[in-house]
Amino acid sequence: MKLFRLLLLCLTTFVSYFSHAQFGSQNLVSISAYSESKVFKPGDSTWILIQAEIKPNWHAYWKTSGQTGFPTTITWNLPKGAKVSPLYFPTPQYYEFNGLGSYVHEGVLYLMAELTLDSDWDISKALKVEGAFSTLVCDESSCIPYRSDFSLSLNVGAQTELNPKVSNLLKQAQAKLPVPFDEESISSLKVNQDFMDLSIRSEILTDLELADFYFFPIGDFFEHGTTQSFFSDSNGTTIGIRLKRNLEIAPPDRIEGVLFHPKLEKSFHLDLGFEEILYGVKFDEGIAFSLNSKVQDREENFENDYLLLLILLSFILLGLAAWIYGKTNQPSHSKAKKTVGKLLSLFALGLAVWIGFPKENESSNTLNWKNWSPELEESLREQGKAVYVDFTAKWCLSCQVNKRVFRSQEIIEVFRKKEIVPLKADWTKRGATILQALQAKEREGVPLNIYYPPSGDGILLPEVLTEKMVLQVLENEKSYLVEEASGFWTILGFALLGGIILNLMPCVFPVIGLKIMSFVKQSGQDPKKVKMHGLVFTLGVLVSFWVLLGALLSLREQLENEFGWGFQLQEPVFVFGLAVFLFIFALSLSGVLEFGMSLTGVGAKISRTDGYGGSFFSGVLATVVATPCMAPFLGVAVGAALTMDWLGAYTVFTCIALGLSLPYLLLCIFPAWISRLPKPGQWMDTLKQFMAFPLYATVAWLLWTLQSLL
Repeated sequence: MKLFRLLLLCLTTFVSYFSHAQFGSQNLVSISAYSESKVFKPGDSTWILIQAEIKPNWHAYWKTSGQTGFPTTITWNLPKGAKVSPLYFPTPQYYEFNGLGSYVHEGVLYLMAELTLDSDWDISKALKVEGAFSTLVCDESSCIPYRSDFSLSLNVGAQTELNPKVSNLLKQAQAKLPVPFDEESISSLKVNQDFMDLSIRSEILTDLELADFYFFPIGDFFEHGTTQSFFSDSNGTTIGIRLKRNLEIAPPDRIEGVLFHPKLEKSFHLDLGFEEILYGVKFDEGIAFSLNSKVQDREENFENDYLLLLILLSFILLGLAAWIYGKTNQPSHSKAKKTVGKLLSLFALGLAVWIGFPKENESSNTLNWKNWSPELEESLREQGKAVYVDFTAKWCLSCQVNKRVFRSQEIIEVFRKKEIVPLKADWTKRGATILQALQAKEREGVPLNIYYPPSGDGILLPEVLTEKMVLQVLENEKSYLVEEASGFWTILGFALLGGIILNLMPCVFPVIGLKIMSFVKQSGQDPKKVKMHGLVFTLGVLVSFWVLLGALLSLREQLENEFGWGFQLQEPVFVFGLAVFLFIFALSLSGVLEFGMSLTGVGAKISRTDGYGGSFFSGVLATVVATPCMAPFLGVAVGAALTMDWLGAYTVFTCIALGLSLPYLLLCIFPAWISRLPKPGQWMDTLKQFMAFPLYATVAWLLWTLQSLL
């Protein structure tokens, strides 16, 4: 199914251009926005009504799309002091095409949201409400992403005045909304490892044809599109349905859905809280088990998964220790050199044992991370609980570095003492919900750590964490750093500094090390030629960043903000291809393989030739391996860049590229510095072999990431 969705994305992008050529400027959807209030009093609430007229024979999707399509959403842009409720949707229709079931709307679709305004709002100031309506519009032959911006200007005064025409239209729209069951009705949900049994008892359901019922689940905790078979008790007042679980989704605190029957005047909205959900009953065998333990098992699996990565890295360190010993323990070497070599190999060996040695299970002394969702975060904060959210991904190196902080017993004790609920938002796989949450904080990628005290706004932590930083924020409930400046020149400074720091990342170091060695080899050549090599390398970095940014901006426009920074590392094919290439490249550095032709020979050029092609390609490779190594300040810079126009975004990314290539630019500008570098010699071959080991570690990390993407 995931493969189908991916194919649908690609198909949609192609078909959209074809369809626009076919229909010209004709709109498939017409958007109108209304406010129930002509005048809005601060402290009051009013309804915002969005009317979407969909072209005949076309359909848009519900809040949960089903097996195909994408949910219809509205992204609000409100001034400070104004808040808007979640969207209210009418009951959808079940639509099946080629054996795949979806939840859709046809004709005229009304969406509603309740708008509130702080009581201290200045009544002389009008309220401007802006939003973006997004959906996927499909017929039986094509699908087209659709987006339309809208805006409303509401007059603010001492008393609220309603607009009668909009009020009448609103009543018609509200009449189509699902309603709760009456207080005498009883609903319950029993959840086991594979299925959920939903039961509803109500006099309203008596004597209705069971085959005509349909339950529209909200969220992806259910397997959509599966055949629904309802059953009833002997009195006919209780109906039930068994739904298959989506095992990839953690159990939520609430489960919602809409029950539909054509003979009922209204559809019914079911909202089951945690106290109404019975977890852990295995119906057929009558054996009880804990679903919460399943979630814990998942977290333990993650820990075991992480230990596997450490074991892989320990083997690489063992190889490094053996290589150091072999390189330094030659008969021709001096006693001092042999001694230093033995000490270094022992250090690498000790580090390998320390990293890879099986550790005692410390599950009781670790944080119990829960899977993040916006609903869970909102619910916990409404209860007055302190919440810590870690937006992370396996392919993000900085994220993995940060994890060591949360193993500190001092930090664990602070979490327990203050009853802070830790939430983990894993963005290893692409997901629009997490991306939207990142964008709300003006970020486009991970890592992002936020602490929400029991009261007050969220506190953003630095991208690379230390124990001191986290403790200070948790204990003082104040930002560790001053507010980040948002001026354009400040953003450019962050971008340049972040690009410079990228040179120190282990993913990038082997590539830049080879580039420096090429400067050493060229030290006796024509300064103009040396300068040209540095400029070509810089050009490779610049072009790579420009292409990456262009691809991201284009995909975001076509697919409605589906992609954020690092999107290429969320694709299994790309990660696998990069891992294979870096492994071959590492073997070449180790001297295991030699390449004479074809594509693999291109990578070898970086370490073997002085051609301009090798310089350009080394710049490309440095950019590719740098993207998962988000250095400090880059999150701010990238997030700001992707909210700018094309010119501003390209300016920021150009600064990142210049920061990454700055060492080589300086050597080009001051060629005399090259003469101060060590003279060519045997040490260059030794260094080249050494730099293969960080690449082997990078390959292990990429393969570790890959198994989570499949």
